Amino acid sequence: MKETDSASLDIDKLEQEINEQRNSLSTDRLDMSFGEIMSMYEKEEIIINPDFQRLFRWDSDQQTRFVESLLLGIPIPPIFVAENDEGKWELVDGLQRTSTILSFFGILKTMPDKNLWVLQEGERIPSLEGFNIETLPSKFKLNLKRGTCRIEIIRWNSKYDMRFELFNRLNTGGTPLTAQEIRNCIYRGTSSKFNDFLKELANSSEFLKLIDLDTSQIEELYNEELVLRFFSLYSNHTSIRGSISQHMTEYMKDAISNPGYDYSGNIELFSKLTKILSQLDSSIFRHSNGAFATALYDTIVFGISKYIDIYDKASKDLLIQKIDEVKTDEVLIKFSRKGGNNQKSRIKNRLKEAQRIFGE
Repeated sequence: MKETDSASLDIDKLEQEINEQRNSLSTDRLDMSFGEIMSMYEKEEIIINPDFQRLFRWDSDQQTRFVESLLLGIPIPPIFVAENDEGKWELVDGLQRTSTILSFFGILKTMPDKNLWVLQEGERIPSLEGFNIETLPSKFKLNLKRGTCRIEIIRWNSKYDMRFELFNRLNTGGTPLTAQEIRNCIYRGTSSKFNDFLKELANSSEFLKLIDLDTSQIEELYNEELVLRFFSLYSNHTSIRGSISQHMTEYMKDAISNPGYDYSGNIELFSKLTKILSQLDSSIFRHSNGAFATALYDTIVFGISKYIDIYDKASKDLLIQKIDEVKTDEVLIKFSRKGGNNQKSRIKNRLKEAQRIFGE
């Protein structure tokens, strides 16, 4: 490992940056019973965003294990909430645990099909199997309601929105969220207009057929991420400063902050693009081994969209010819090799070559 010259280290700057970030938020903590949490939830004093709540993924064994832990009095990790301007709490971390209790008691609002589930055989209490909230003895229901949990309350003291950062750092449990799931949880703004826009395009039958994702990828909103990826590059590819993930996050944040924006032009563009590509099949975005290739996706959708009027009238043979060029072009291959495939320099170079190939 290369040693750093201590004389070149800026200790004052380091201290300043640490202090600025520490002072940008404050925290508080308290212990609450799950009965109190359920009451707050029913009064809408604690918010689980519907986009977030649909990501409740624990299976029956994981749920049973958690209920068993509460019945045995085993300490559980804290739940993190962010206090908004109205004093309400937005759940930041602890979705699976909170949703497990809410659904067990039958009060999970946006996913009623998850409610009133039946316990499986416990690791320590095998006879839990078969019980649900209606058949569980009252004293054990009360034990669950009285079970306590540490609540970590986060408040922002600056203009910086740190929720995405907190989601990323806190989301280290058994079923981590993807970047797009986190974006949808956070950057929803005062309306769901942008989220609805993404969902509409990402779930169109033509697009889903083209990308041909498996069920788990759809559940993780990878189809929505691909739409967001396209528009963030199409609209602003020259200003990528960090990773492509950061670039997409900033694009979504900006879009959410402009609730009056008219998306009709974007919808028309994307509809034309998918209609053009629907003449082909999902192999256009895939390596020879069948794996989905974001490098191919970026190059093809960006190149065609920049010359959409040409390819809207182009023959299928011309499309096939251009995509074959993309897959065999030596310059593009150099910028699409594994390892650093999402580096900003590689992406910018790929998009430059895309315009060369599709613009000829």
